[in-house]
Amino acid sequence: MAKPEDALSEVLRLVHLRACIYFIRDMAAPWGMDIPAVANGPLHMVLDGSCVLKVGDRQISLQAGDAVLLPSGAQHQMLDALDTPAEPGPEVMQRLLDEDYGPQETSATRMMCGHFEWDISFEHPLFQELPEVMIIRDVFSGKDASRIRAIVDLIGSESKDMRPGSSAIADRMGEVLFVSFLRHWLVENNPNEGVLAVIDDARLSRALHQIHDAPEADLTLNVLARTAGMSRTSFAVQFRAAMGIPPAEYLAGWRLLKARNLLRRTDLTTSEICSRVGYGSDAAFSRAFKRQFGVPPSKIRNQA
Repeated sequence: MAKPEDALSEVLRLVHLRACIYFIRDMAAPWGMDIPAVANGPLHMVLDGSCVLKVGDRQISLQAGDAVLLPSGAQHQMLDALDTPAEPGPEVMQRLLDEDYGPQETSATRMMCGHFEWDISFEHPLFQELPEVMIIRDVFSGKDASRIRAIVDLIGSESKDMRPGSSAIADRMGEVLFVSFLRHWLVENNPNEGVLAVIDDARLSRALHQIHDAPEADLTLNVLARTAGMSRTSFAVQFRAAMGIPPAEYLAGWRLLKARNLLRRTDLTTSEICSRVGYGSDAAFSRAFKRQFGVPPSKIRNQA
């Protein structure tokens, strides 16, 4: 039986989640960063001390163990105090990167900054549903605390030593942190609709995993309902209520996303891809693909 988080892992693999950790630094007051809107998702974590996040009209106090994710890349400010003027964020970050790594004053705020990104051309509803600002509180407590501390310590060690491969290790650990934060946020917020709600529902998630794992199979409503351990009607109603679309529509969309990924990243023929994603004919596949993405499969293959 698949674990509920397996469906999330499958989505993250499909969209090629990546992370980049810029630095861990002790930032002595006063300091302030005005970070412009960006295409990726900024990530900040307070390791020691405190600071303030300003985004839009919101002012959010952050303490050690609090993390911030901004999936849509919204413009924001990170400040040691509300009345501190903010300098252009890229300039501050570059200055910090140019400095020798090492602790400063004991009263400084210790920050980790970076970003996460994914292939936005894979228009999976998961990333469309994430809120503009995600605050994950006090990750240094609870059952994941020791693991998150170990990850942060490893990032800090690699950032300090800068041996061959250090940046790659830090970035991979950044991906682990992102997924850990997302899972932590799920527990705290318990969403009742969308992909995250389905992922968080053990029964619906089993059916979602089956769609992800075997899109080529004949996944009728009866088959998916049986996998979920639900009646046909109950499954159809609850899946649509949570996801906003019926199971068949999500299955069709996943098949086409999977096909586009195979067109871009493999040398499989169109016929082979049709078979792998559950289409019985090239013509039917091409029509569905063009209807979904506005271009025929051949154009995606040629671009790749």
